[in-house]
Amino acid sequence: MLKVLHTEWSTGWGGQEIRILLDAGGLLARGYDVAILCAPKSRLAREAQRRGIPTYLLGIKHSFDLTALWKIAALLRREQITVVNTHSSVDSWIASFAAKIAGVPVLVRTRHLSVPIAKHPLNFVYRIPDAIITTGESIRTMMTEENRLDGEKIFSIPTGVMLNKFDPDISGSAFRKEFHINKETKIVTMVAVLRSWKRHEIFIEASRLVSKVVPSALFLVVGDGPQLSNIQKKIKELGVEKTVIMTGYREEVPEILAASDVCVLTSDAAEGVPQAVLQYLAMKKPVVATNAGSISEVIRPGETGLLVEPNNPEAVADGILRLLKDGKLSNRLGNNGRLTVEKNYSYEAMLDRTIDLYNAIYKRKKMVRF
Repeated sequence: MLKVLHTEWSTGWGGQEIRILLDAGGLLARGYDVAILCAPKSRLAREAQRRGIPTYLLGIKHSFDLTALWKIAALLRREQITVVNTHSSVDSWIASFAAKIAGVPVLVRTRHLSVPIAKHPLNFVYRIPDAIITTGESIRTMMTEENRLDGEKIFSIPTGVMLNKFDPDISGSAFRKEFHINKETKIVTMVAVLRSWKRHEIFIEASRLVSKVVPSALFLVVGDGPQLSNIQKKIKELGVEKTVIMTGYREEVPEILAASDVCVLTSDAAEGVPQAVLQYLAMKKPVVATNAGSISEVIRPGETGLLVEPNNPEAVADGILRLLKDGKLSNRLGNNGRLTVEKNYSYEAMLDRTIDLYNAIYKRKKMVRF
């Protein structure tokens, strides 16, 4: 059976790190030997260890850290790793060369973001792997058209949703009770790491516009991250402290979504198919999302949600108001969204496609599958 090592240099926390945990945890549950190599004191390390995922701690200083390279190569040989899956720029350089030195049969790179990739000839790290996984078709298209990479080696495998966890029949009453929100109050929610490209300020500006029409509505900013102080400043600047609630990082996202009436994402860049949007749809929630990255792959206007142009708070507000006022439309979008996730974006389907890819490469390179 395959022995898989995921590598991640970043100490940050967000969809990328969560995807690594989901991949590793899912394969472990299916009986595969999987581990994660990541930075000491990173949240990824803590979360992996908490979930019982074998973890190797190694600080990689930069893309030419020879000490780290030889340590990883030694680890790969010692543990007889058969698949290395890298995730960030720095670890992709180091771990890719380590995998080649150690003779690892399968090398895969996962590209999580849709930001442009430098085109200079020295940036050949994307030509080293046997395959590249992207989290959305738009990223795959960008890499083939802009970077002239081999499309036959690039596979779009968006992050899947645990359908039993994100069950639209669960209750949101406990969350409403915790925040003293009565059942008549409309809740509009955005779940996202507090990063610049998520454009939380657009959501907050839209909340002020919606409040002029629906004064009792409340707006939830769910998540934590480096933009925390800037978002707090924006809330104070616009005078919406009474209607915008910052919950911080919360584990019980399904319960929060269950309590919500409309869900929003206002990103303007860097997205594959966002985990948050898929979770909204799995919970049968009507969605207003911006047309950034691969979001349009799942938010089909008038069918699974409302798609608006980025950086336009008026358009976001109009979408929210439309969904708050039109229950029939909201229900139809929510039902269609759940069906879309069940059909194309389940957690099990993501694991199936990932394992199939690993095995296909292994077989193609004429190694004995075990």
